[in-house]
Amino acid sequence: MPLDSLFFPKAIGAIGLSARPGSWGSRVVEILRSGGFGGELYAVEPRNRDVDLPILDDLAESGKLLDILVVAVPAEAAIEVIERARRGGVGAVVLFSSGFAEDGADGRERQRRLREAAGDMPVLGPNCLGMISKPASANVTTTAYVARPASPPGPVSLVSQSGAVGFVLASLLDARGVGFTYYASVGNEACLEITDIGGYLVERPDVRVLGLYVEQIRDPAALERLGRRAVELGKRIVVLKAGASEAGQRATLSHTAAVAGDQLLFDALCRDAGIVVAEDDESFADLVVALQREVSLPPRPNIAVLSMSGGAGAIIADRLAALGAEVRPLSGKTRDRIAELELAGVASTDNPIDLGGQFYRSSDAFGQLLALLDEDPDVDGVVCCFTFGDLFPELYRDLAEKIAALDSPSWLVWACPPPGALVGTQPGVVFPSIAGLIRALPGVIRAPQLDVEVGEQDVSSAVELLKPHTGVVTEIDAREVLRELGVRYVDTAVAGEDLPPADRYVVKIDSPDAPHRARLGLVKLGVAAADVAETCAELLARAGELELTGARAVIQPQLAHQGEIAVGAVRDPHYGPELLIGPGGSRVEQAGLARQVIRLPARPGAIARALADAPPQLSTVEFAAVLARLGELVVRVPALAELDINPLLLTTDGAPVAVDSLIVVSEEA
Repeated sequence: MPLDSLFFPKAIGAIGLSARPGSWGSRVVEILRSGGFGGELYAVEPRNRDVDLPILDDLAESGKLLDILVVAVPAEAAIEVIERARRGGVGAVVLFSSGFAEDGADGRERQRRLREAAGDMPVLGPNCLGMISKPASANVTTTAYVARPASPPGPVSLVSQSGAVGFVLASLLDARGVGFTYYASVGNEACLEITDIGGYLVERPDVRVLGLYVEQIRDPAALERLGRRAVELGKRIVVLKAGASEAGQRATLSHTAAVAGDQLLFDALCRDAGIVVAEDDESFADLVVALQREVSLPPRPNIAVLSMSGGAGAIIADRLAALGAEVRPLSGKTRDRIAELELAGVASTDNPIDLGGQFYRSSDAFGQLLALLDEDPDVDGVVCCFTFGDLFPELYRDLAEKIAALDSPSWLVWACPPPGALVGTQPGVVFPSIAGLIRALPGVIRAPQLDVEVGEQDVSSAVELLKPHTGVVTEIDAREVLRELGVRYVDTAVAGEDLPPADRYVVKIDSPDAPHRARLGLVKLGVAAADVAETCAELLARAGELELTGARAVIQPQLAHQGEIAVGAVRDPHYGPELLIGPGGSRVEQAGLARQVIRLPARPGAIARALADAPPQLSTVEFAAVLARLGELVVRVPALAELDINPLLLTTDGAPVAVDSLIVVSEEA
């Protein structure tokens, strides 16, 4: 969407100017003037004629003169103003007014009328804090942030659904010596959504990193397109998300649907789209700083650590290990070459390298030392850590330049620097703390990926088996569908049939009224063959007490195994169909455990990425094909709402074998 009028205005008008101190319209005008805006400023239809601005008396007649109309009038009046602005040819509107969708049912109706009045005219807001374009010296905002000293503009843009949080993030970047070039607060997103603004800014040649703060993604597909476009352009997007989408709430029967929360599905979308997700405001700022450089590390990088303190080197090594990186001993050849430099006071030439407190005496050899590490084929990156530097800041700045020039991705932790010392250092090279660098590194470490390719999968027979079913498809029927998809399933008998050979058995009740039968006491483990009939009768009696329909007793061998995983599918109303892989058995819904999501239809490489961190005993090649067929089934059968295979036992040969399953088919689809 072309938004040049919004970000490069030559003429701005304000409606709602008031003589009252602190009024928003007047405040915007003051900030525009103090910020050096060199274009034309107008008072639009002012009640108070005693204003120090040229006056436009009829918005519908003179709106074509304005690139931006600033609207600061009550909500109901704003709708009529917006309609006249559109008829008058205004380029874009910044609508500060509140009282719209954030204000209950009446407010939502006002916002609907607002969208109708705006038509295709770009409107930022309502209920926003405006925008800033530093190239245009256009601070169309009311925030006190603009009165603070700011870092020089960098290749960074910020778009936020919360004006206040957005400026907090901007302040955190300023504290790191990085300034933004463009900023927009989208407010209620009545007309312009965060992805519309982001889509415009990511195309700008002076933007390298786009930072987003979101509380609700109304159009996940638009966010995915934005991420993929950034990847095409060689740019990066960092997003910080808070809250949960309204669509993320669902009635669930399966374990998979219970754990498929908004954040998990949002993270999966971002991963697939090449968007980096920040954990909090500090990590957001550090990631934005780091991603201004075009560097990347392999999935398990080996990092050379260089410090003036053995303790600092050990802390960095520990933190790197927690990220999945390694700090391996240097090769004998590299250590010999370091010894030839005759560095003064070196405490250790192992990795981490401890230069000791007298490191500055060997400052002339720093460049040679870094070059040796850079040339070592076993070293993927270099982290240096030095503290304070008040006595010789130029030495540290020279070191930062040398680090920035290395071919290997490298960084300097300048801990506790003197005030202003980081100003002018190359963005993304120098960090003022170990924690800051560690927060930033996930953005440059490439995700692991297995070398697994999955071609097209024929699931026609499974689709046919599922056609007659609606509602809960219990294990007896679900296992037949899964077998058609190539899922290995434990031998299963219904009470009265011959038992498969085993030392011990699992006996359970199969009924559409009991999707979680273990919670109802309808599962017995470790049953001897001689006791199976009695156990079946006992569980069937229990099912009768619960008045379960269609209850049957099923018997399965109890298998030896070396792990449990769960695989499931859910059709989220907001994010669409997904496969989930995670811990199985009783841990299936345990919070805080790692889970992988495959968004459907699965793109090339998605299954391989999801399995990269799978248990080592899992036969991943076979499992990848099963996941591909499960995903294809979900895509082919829109009525398939939920699916659970829990657990999949990892047998002693690594083959996954299903021992329980559930499918839910929507009657409305």
